[in-house]
Amino acid sequence: MQLDIFEGDKEKKHRGILMHSVHRCTLELSPLHLIKAGGITTIVIVIFSVTALISTFLFHDHHHRKVLVGTIGLVASVAMYAAPLVVVKRVIVTKSVEFMPFYLSFFSFMASVLWLAYGLLSHDLLLASPNLVGLPLGLLQLGLYCKYRKREIIEEEPCKWDLEQNNNQEKPKHMQLVTNENINGKC
Repeated sequence: MQLDIFEGDKEKKHRGILMHSVHRCTLELSPLHLIKAGGITTIVIVIFSVTALISTFLFHDHHHRKVLVGTIGLVASVAMYAAPLVVVKRVIVTKSVEFMPFYLSFFSFMASVLWLAYGLLSHDLLLASPNLVGLPLGLLQLGLYCKYRKREIIEEEPCKWDLEQNNNQEKPKHMQLVTNENINGKC
């Protein structure tokens, strides 16, 4: 007969992990980030609730409910596909894809292609139209990834006056005279 130490404590262990994660997230996020996340969450809940209430009480016809919910879903899908455009701008400016993960771009493109095909085969315009927007945006992201993937990350050169970062390099004569003085780590 073996004794399992965690047999009765599995629930406590999972609760501890959850509480640690929540505690760590709240400590690492600034109050501004928490307010912003709370505001966005509130907006999403309000939009969902208003949509549910309007489609339930104002529209008694299935066709009108489908058009209302489909239109709101269409706007949300287009916003989802357009959201990475901020990162696309940063990739073009820095000429580095470090801010744009490949798998996110690739699977977003693949999902767009598959939902577009399904929407066209089922003759559903509300399903196909956001993916008509998502398809070229996904192609744009993949094209930028292919163009800038071999570029190295642009790093700042170490400060010439920073003696800790330039230990291996030969120091100029004017720096050798002040090595014992406090320069407060400024350039």
